[in-house]
Amino acid sequence: MHGERITKSKTDKVIDGVCGGLAEYFGIDPVLVRLVFVVLVFLDGLGLLLYIILVIIMPGAQQTGQSPKETIQENVKEISDRVKEAGEGLGHAFSNKTVQRHSKRAGWFGFLLILLGIFFLLNNLHLIPWVDRDLLWPIIIILVGAWLLIRRWS
Repeated sequence: MHGERITKSKTDKVIDGVCGGLAEYFGIDPVLVRLVFVVLVFLDGLGLLLYIILVIIMPGAQQTGQSPKETIQENVKEISDRVKEAGEGLGHAFSNKTVQRHSKRAGWFGFLLILLGIFFLLNNLHLIPWVDRDLLWPIIIILVGAWLLIRRWS
């Protein structure tokens, strides 16, 4: 480890440079850091929560002279600007006629996500103890794969 401050990477970034910055600081492969976050995502979402916190509090290389409060304020503003741009981009995309034809698929995908959310909520509340959770993902993957093949052939 170095005596310097941990910062987001400017060059090794997939989303915001958090994993790249951690890898640079600790002198390890950034793929390993990313894998750790992915594994932590599957452990009750801990990786996602940790990543979001680091996106907010971790300074970029250009922010090293700022106070933590200034860094957080700047990061939150940058995140809100990116979300606003993404929202505007989605608005333009959905106003396009060709994308409107695909909205039916998006509706089905949204419906599937809602059903999965309800399932996991009921399962966590122990209201459906008769469902074997270990079989859920293989069944979902098989059904989605079959649906994609049927759509392709029809």
